[in-house]
Amino acid sequence: MDPSCPVQRTDSDVLPQRSRFSVNWMTPCSKSVSSTRQSANIGPDVKEKYQREAAYLFKLEQSFKNLLTDIKAQILQPLVKAEASDLKSRSQLKESLFVLEESLEALCNQTEEHCLHLSERFNTSTHKELYLLKNAQQLKEIYVMYFMAFTNYVVLCGFEHIAKQTSDYWKKNKKTLKGFHLDSTSLPMSLQRIFHEPIRLQVQKYIDVLRKLSCGLIKNPESKPTTDALVTFIDLDKWIQQTLDVASSTKALWSSLGSKLTDLLFLPERRLWEDSNNIPASSGDARLLLFDDSLVIIQGSEASSYKLNIVWMERLIDTSSERNQLKIIVPEEEFIFNMQDPKSMMVWFWKLNQAIRQFLDGKLDFPLWGEGSTENSYNVPACRFAAYTFVNNPRFKAAIYEGDWYKGKPQGSGIMKWPDGRNYAGQYEGGQEHGFGVYITPGGPESFDCYKCHWKMGKMHGYGICEYGNGMIYKGYFQDNQRHGFGILHNSGLKKLAFKYVGHWENDKKTGYGVLDDPDRGERYIGSWLEDCKHGNGIVITQSGLCYEGNFQNNKITGPGTILSEDDSAYEGEFTEDLVLTGKGKLTFSSGYSIEGLFSNKWGSGLKTSGIFSKPPNELDPLITSKLQLGSHITPAKDRWQGIYDQIQEFLKSGSDESSMESFLGFYSENGKEHRKNLKNRVTTTKSPEEFLSCDGPNDATSEKITQNQGNLAEGKQLKQYLKKAFESTHHPLGKLLQTLILVFQDTFSGICMYKRLLSMAQQELVSHANKLFELARYFLPKSLEKEYYSTEGTISEDLNAYTVILPLILPRFYPDLFMLYMLYHEAEDSRYWKGILHLECLSDTKLLEFLEVQKNLWPLQDLHLTSNQRVSIVKDVCFTSAILCFQKISTTADPQEKLDTIMKTYREIERTVTRVLNREYNLPMDDLLPLLVYVVSRAKIQHLGAELHLIRDMMDPSTVGGMNDFLLTALDSCYQHIQKEEIRFSNLPK
Repeated sequence: MDPSCPVQRTDSDVLPQRSRFSVNWMTPCSKSVSSTRQSANIGPDVKEKYQREAAYLFKLEQSFKNLLTDIKAQILQPLVKAEASDLKSRSQLKESLFVLEESLEALCNQTEEHCLHLSERFNTSTHKELYLLKNAQQLKEIYVMYFMAFTNYVVLCGFEHIAKQTSDYWKKNKKTLKGFHLDSTSLPMSLQRIFHEPIRLQVQKYIDVLRKLSCGLIKNPESKPTTDALVTFIDLDKWIQQTLDVASSTKALWSSLGSKLTDLLFLPERRLWEDSNNIPASSGDARLLLFDDSLVIIQGSEASSYKLNIVWMERLIDTSSERNQLKIIVPEEEFIFNMQDPKSMMVWFWKLNQAIRQFLDGKLDFPLWGEGSTENSYNVPACRFAAYTFVNNPRFKAAIYEGDWYKGKPQGSGIMKWPDGRNYAGQYEGGQEHGFGVYITPGGPESFDCYKCHWKMGKMHGYGICEYGNGMIYKGYFQDNQRHGFGILHNSGLKKLAFKYVGHWENDKKTGYGVLDDPDRGERYIGSWLEDCKHGNGIVITQSGLCYEGNFQNNKITGPGTILSEDDSAYEGEFTEDLVLTGKGKLTFSSGYSIEGLFSNKWGSGLKTSGIFSKPPNELDPLITSKLQLGSHITPAKDRWQGIYDQIQEFLKSGSDESSMESFLGFYSENGKEHRKNLKNRVTTTKSPEEFLSCDGPNDATSEKITQNQGNLAEGKQLKQYLKKAFESTHHPLGKLLQTLILVFQDTFSGICMYKRLLSMAQQELVSHANKLFELARYFLPKSLEKEYYSTEGTISEDLNAYTVILPLILPRFYPDLFMLYMLYHEAEDSRYWKGILHLECLSDTKLLEFLEVQKNLWPLQDLHLTSNQRVSIVKDVCFTSAILCFQKISTTADPQEKLDTIMKTYREIERTVTRVLNREYNLPMDDLLPLLVYVVSRAKIQHLGAELHLIRDMMDPSTVGGMNDFLLTALDSCYQHIQKEEIRFSNLPK
């Protein structure tokens, strides 16, 4: 060791063994540097200077290599050997010394490679090929790795420890210590100086060489590599000094703290960056310690440690009191520290910002403090990602949160895990669950309840899907963590029979209107609920065909009610619990006979009665009981599913923003995740439902005007096109609403409990939906439609209403279930009608025309030039064919208006054929029209004509009642009734 080397003052001790700030220090260096680059066109004096400095650098590196080799062989190896043989030594000390050995070995290899490079290019080396310039960053990394390993060992008091372990060895080898000019009386300090002074001195020598080189190239454009390398090593030298100082202060701190706090806070790689004992910051008796990875607040013998990524600061400057305060925000707590003066506050504020920024970046500045690190000193993001275990929060106590934070509170996306197995993954706001999230909680042995819900300020609020550990699934709305609003509860159906409740909830209980399928009882209940009990007016339908309607209290029917049996017998009277007949009543049989009087005993167990037995009057239809309908006393159609419509009203009131949109839409469709789109940018020039929103909603001044002008669209074609796309779209609120309405319609009126006596209920419910959708549609019309079609006069078009605009668009989605009810209701009549059709099918066209007494001058035969033998077979194929083909289209559409149009076209085709036959205009009177209609109907063979005609009657626009449409419907109904007559079904028809 050169005795002329100045001894650097150091009590340093500090640095991580493999700190998170370290990089891949062991990057191999190439032993041959490419020489293909041409030398810069520089002057001979400068080139000579480079070669001279390269020669000096070669000698410097040779000397440094020899010194490192001696340190490794004569000093380090005995220390490593002694540490390895000490069985009682702490594992941290052993590991730290081994890391120091590895880093010194890396430094030796690097120096040897540097020497080899200089020796190979001793006479040809240029400034571009000088190793010190080409590999400045790699050299810096090697030195950083070494000093981090060295300071780690210092902080662990490793040299004090190893000096004791090897004291006997050094007594026997005093010459070795004297060779390094060290004093054996202060062995720990001597060993410490050996391992850092010559290494730092080498960095300073590099700086001297680079300064000499840069002077000659100060105005040369080729000087940049030299200047960059010089800056790199100057910053490295500053960093080494600051690192040694920080290590020294950290070591002193661990020595001054009590054993309890030291055990709690000590980490070999942790460094103290500031202490309130040095720069006063007072908050009661609290002491503030700033480390490179955490902020520690000590109060008495207790210490609270916070990772720097969960620390926020605010300066509180009170000019009136001239107080300087620093507010520190951490999860669950806030601390206010008073500073002596503005300078102290600025130092603390600056250092805290520097420490937090470096921690978040995951790398150290070079140097740690100073002008080089001020550029981004205050660019500390307020939003961060971090993990934290809650201590005091009653809801989150002992839970670990990992996710986004903002000023000490979870905000954004994150995952919360409780020790008892609960966890939540989703959105947060203001420290509470807010937005969409998935919550899982143990539901029993080896089972979990999973809630995929929307949340509002820590509570489930809005739409959610809950899968319970017992196999039940709930899809619906929540409020304050309870099922509230519309929802569907059902089981998975894998192990048990299907159970399903579709309806309204209040405070986690079935309350309001709802439909329950109970597999255990084999029945469906439709009606009112109160606190999980059937309560109010309701209907029960059993799978055997028995149904009853009445008033329920606590799940049992009481008071007046109606029972309809599978054989079409009907009872109207008083009940007690479980269908026990008591008091006055009337029992009507399907034959029309009836008993009116006093009844007792349970239905189906043999009735006891005393009353009057009556025969049906002659004019009474014996099948009158088969036509009785249910639902006249239960909740009106417009009020049944108000909970569904309440959601879209809330959506509109909320301003139609993205969060309320998502909460309203829910996940009724399979592609629910795709629906989370930004709906604030409303495009009104497009007809795409995905960009539909014009949901500002009319204000009070314009709502009346918009309501009136809703029907003022010119023929409503573009309105209908837009609404058609909206109803078909799974992204549009109207489309989502329609999906839900279809779902509840199917759950009420279809399935194994589909029942013909619910037809009136279904028809009324569908019309009610159409009216409500027509009212809601105006909120979603794009401005392009408003500007183009809303007139200033405010006149109302009679052609546009729920029947003409909405019903044709939605009816096809309800049609299968609705039409099935119509078929069941008219099954007997359609059966008789079909038998008549089959009998009439046996007749040829001429025979049928003759049988129906169609005037022969109306027969389309005169255009045919056929023999009498040919006439029958040919006429069968051509007689009124166009009208027959037209009428057959009545079953190809669900729209009542299109069905009416088909009937009108059929009439015109009949009239056109007759006009052609007579060769003159001819308006068919009823006497001629009816037999011709019977002929066309019989040949068209519409199997469920009765169901078709009654659906048209029930669903057609009331404003069209009367006129030609009504006339033709009446004529068709007469034909339908005529074909059912016995003389057609059973009499001998003409041969």
